[in-house]
Amino acid sequence: MNSNGNRNSSGLGKGFTRRRMWIISGLIVAMCACLGGAIRSAKAASPAPAKNIWDGVYTDDQAARGKAQYNTNCSSCHMEDLSGSGQALPLAGDAFTDVWEGQTMADLLGLVQGTMPQDRPGSLTPEAALDVISYIAQFNKFPSGKEELKNDPDALKNILITKKAPAKTQ
Repeated sequence: MNSNGNRNSSGLGKGFTRRRMWIISGLIVAMCACLGGAIRSAKAASPAPAKNIWDGVYTDDQAARGKAQYNTNCSSCHMEDLSGSGQALPLAGDAFTDVWEGQTMADLLGLVQGTMPQDRPGSLTPEAALDVISYIAQFNKFPSGKEELKNDPDALKNILITKKAPAKTQ
C-alpha cells in the first residue's frame, strides 16, 4: 500500500487507473471505427472483375468434354436438360442466372468441385469440374471463345457471371 492507502504501486491512486482505462477504451473504440472505415473503403475500391461470362471464356471442345462429364456425374440429379429435380437446383435459364448473378466462375467452380456429385463430393478433378461449368455456360447460351477455362483461381475470380451482356462502350 502506498501513503494514500491504495494498492497501486505507482503512487498515483485509483483515479489515475480509472482515467487510464477510460482513455484506453476510448482509443480502442476510435481505432475500431477507423479500421472499419478503412475496410469499407478497401472493399469499395476493390476492382470489379476484369471479364464476364459473355466474353467467351471457354471453348466448344471444353464444353463437349463437359457435357460427357455432366451426363456421367450430374444428370441423374440435375436432369439431362439441366432443369434440376428435388434438392438438385436447376443449372439452366433464369433459375440458374438468378442464383449466380454477380458471382464469379471461381465461385461456381468451387461449388461444383467441392460438393458435387452429391454422392461423391470432391471426386471431380479440377479439369473435369472446369469442363462441366463450361458445358453449363454453353447450355445457357453464353458464347464460347478461343481459350479454355483454366484452373487459375485469380483468373476465375475475375470472370463475373451476369444475366445480360454488358453494354459495349465505344
